[in-house]
Amino acid sequence: MRLEDLFCNYVKPENKIQPENIAKEVRRAYHGHLKAEAEKYCCDIDALDQILGGPGAFISRAEACYEYAVKGQLKTLDNNAHCDDWLDFASFINQARWDEEFHGTDSIAPTLEHIFKLAAIRARLDCDIHGDQAYNALPEVLRNNATGFLTLPEVAFLARMTEKAVRNAAQPSASDRLATQKQGSSTIVNSKEAMRWLSARRNFVPTQFV
Repeated sequence: MRLEDLFCNYVKPENKIQPENIAKEVRRAYHGHLKAEAEKYCCDIDALDQILGGPGAFISRAEACYEYAVKGQLKTLDNNAHCDDWLDFASFINQARWDEEFHGTDSIAPTLEHIFKLAAIRARLDCDIHGDQAYNALPEVLRNNATGFLTLPEVAFLARMTEKAVRNAAQPSASDRLATQKQGSSTIVNSKEAMRWLSARRNFVPTQFV
């Protein structure tokens, strides 16, 4: 099972990602975590807040992750710090859902989940298209062996369109048709074809190495 499938199951590809929601959701998830930990260990919330250092560092990590997931900016330098940021980000949004489920903290962060899901799919496409250049630049938590294809739901996420709209684009009568093929019972899209088609969509920015 892929990591994003553990805590990003409720994200819909057509949902809008609004940058202004990032800090808001981080703060809500952070304060929910304080509440959950204080309840779990019978400790003082303010003291715990001082130890964790506030939500600022988590906001910075989330915003940096947004740069790759949505804007396609893949850093090639200081990869150790880059890896740590993504691992912290994944742990943070996973914990937010656990805190909500077991402590009723109102901490679920759908925008952050969407960013992680989008980044994970983008990483698979980048590994297929750019090979070792992408694999070596990607944080370890996003690395995947190249598969050579994407599914229609994955293409929908990258295009930020409904899956139905993407299926319509694969119909023979569609202009700029998305070419598909069958793999067993699944419909898949060759990664090069996915990149060609996605590059003409207004909500997709091809990855740039910076």
